[in-house]
Amino acid sequence: MYDLPDLDRFVEVRPGLYRCTIIWPVAAGVAVPVSTFLVKGDIPHDWVLIDSGAPMQVDTLLKAIDQVLTHEKDSIRYICITHAHIDHTGAAPALLEKYPSSKVVIHEDEKPFICDGKSFRSCTSDTWTFTLLKHFSHESNVRLPHDRTLTLRDGDKWEFEHVLKLVETQGHTPGSVSYLHIPSRSIMVGDAIMNIAAYPMLSKIPCISGPLAMSTCHWGNAMKAIEKITTLKEDVDTVFPAHDYNPDGIHIQKVHEFHFPPSSL
Repeated sequence: MYDLPDLDRFVEVRPGLYRCTIIWPVAAGVAVPVSTFLVKGDIPHDWVLIDSGAPMQVDTLLKAIDQVLTHEKDSIRYICITHAHIDHTGAAPALLEKYPSSKVVIHEDEKPFICDGKSFRSCTSDTWTFTLLKHFSHESNVRLPHDRTLTLRDGDKWEFEHVLKLVETQGHTPGSVSYLHIPSRSIMVGDAIMNIAAYPMLSKIPCISGPLAMSTCHWGNAMKAIEKITTLKEDVDTVFPAHDYNPDGIHIQKVHEFHFPPSSL
């Protein structure tokens, strides 16, 4: 049913950038692909993980990481989280335990949700969809210690800035971000953009869309985030959503055409 080369294992999709997709059974009859990414640093044995899957995917993800990080000195230095929803934070506690010197990178506006237990249901919204349906969304119970996190905003300097650049793409959540892999001209956008079927119970044909409305705190800002991603065409060729049926991501021009469709007049 899922013909993906990186299913349950990391595959190098661009030089120095690896993707692993694990299927998340959200509800009866509904399953969603969730992608995480490994980034090879330019210092030997240093790696960065982008997002960490859902809680029920932890064992599969850790096994997939072990298949790539095979040298005894290999280590994950940072776990870069796009946002604090349950399907992006699941393995973070286990990874912090396994790699004692590692830290979680997150936007400062997202830190209350992953460190202090703040609920996304407390967020106000510009749509009735989130306001009514937020009570039915999955809440993460991941709690990370403050001293194991590194908070960043647009333009902040950090150790891997020459490899990964944080790009603020708030809207889906108050502090949701994307990560631009500078060497491969690829951007991992979390849920800012999705590329799954319009009706996943019936089809697996990829279909570009914005984030899931029922879990998107501010729809207007989410649309601005997509527009911001399209402005990065000088630095980006490929967009990699966290939920994607396409084995090779989306070309940035396709995202531009989705957000700015040609006039029918």
